[in-house]
Amino acid sequence: MSDVAETPEWAQPSAPPSDWQNAPGWQNAPGWQPQQPPTPGWDGAPGWQGYAPRADYKPGVVPLRPLSVGEILDGGFATIRRNPRIVFGSAFALAAVLELVRLGLGAALSNVGGAVTSSLPRQDGSRLVITSGGVTAVVLSYVASAIFSALLAGVVTEVVGKAVVGHRVEGRAVLSSVGRRWWRLALVSVLAGALPFLPVLFLIAGPVGIIPAIPLALYLWGKLTVAVPAFVLERTGVGAAISRSWRLVRGAFWRTWGLRALAYVIVAIAGGVLSIPFGISTFNDLNGGSSPSTGSIALSTIGGGIVWMLTEPLLAAAVTLIYIDRRMRAEGLDIQLAQAARQAADAPPAA
Repeated sequence: MSDVAETPEWAQPSAPPSDWQNAPGWQNAPGWQPQQPPTPGWDGAPGWQGYAPRADYKPGVVPLRPLSVGEILDGGFATIRRNPRIVFGSAFALAAVLELVRLGLGAALSNVGGAVTSSLPRQDGSRLVITSGGVTAVVLSYVASAIFSALLAGVVTEVVGKAVVGHRVEGRAVLSSVGRRWWRLALVSVLAGALPFLPVLFLIAGPVGIIPAIPLALYLWGKLTVAVPAFVLERTGVGAAISRSWRLVRGAFWRTWGLRALAYVIVAIAGGVLSIPFGISTFNDLNGGSSPSTGSIALSTIGGGIVWMLTEPLLAAAVTLIYIDRRMRAEGLDIQLAQAARQAADAPPAA
């Protein structure tokens, strides 16, 4: 297989050709032959009707056809297993820097004087005072986590884009591609993550309360699911990636929402289980009525970085495969990817 440095052509959204049996070049794609098209709208996916695979063609981590839930999850694991160096190497570097940033923010702001926002009782009769500096540290830590998660998601998305068609992944090319657009990638990720919660922030203080905001927040969370993969793989802009996600999810909202929620639940459970050994010391300190020791804090910090490094790539890979599944169902991307994979397989090896 040739060493293909560039991601396959994702940038031009297209519907399946109306003359589906005579689409140029696709007849020779391995594993495909003309058949009667499925009944229009058979899966609720507009634009899917018009082609059907003879059998699974799987040059990479997933078959090139609309994916099942299990194939999306398994494809995420397979991508990481095949490319552990670039995935875990990037995750380790980003996790280490992220934890240093968190520690720095906590040390710089947690003891900063300011207005008391809360006072909580302790078991020994004293009270834990939370200042505005501590709240600021928490907010900035969340923003830092979102930015570093976006950078890791960009790397994993690039890797998945190549792994789907069986292309060899060059770590230097992936890092260069993500590095050139890192601040816009971070902006897309933060917007896609923050916009669903804006209605909650606006309405929680209003007379109607938080209840009406919850459905709107859940709706926006689903509609913005694939903004980051669209930005990375289609080489589009920030606003275009947001609107692209909105359009791709149309007609398959509940499936997309459910797939994303399932991925988050699996990652949350795995992260919780992995965190247990690192949190025992802190739990014992708190249960005894004392503040966590320096050793407990250090162990918890290291554990948080390890858990983040192991779980975030799986979440990013699953979201990328949800995006690819949506494009295969709505735009016939599987035919384009089969052509790209065949061309890569037929190309002469590099000297």
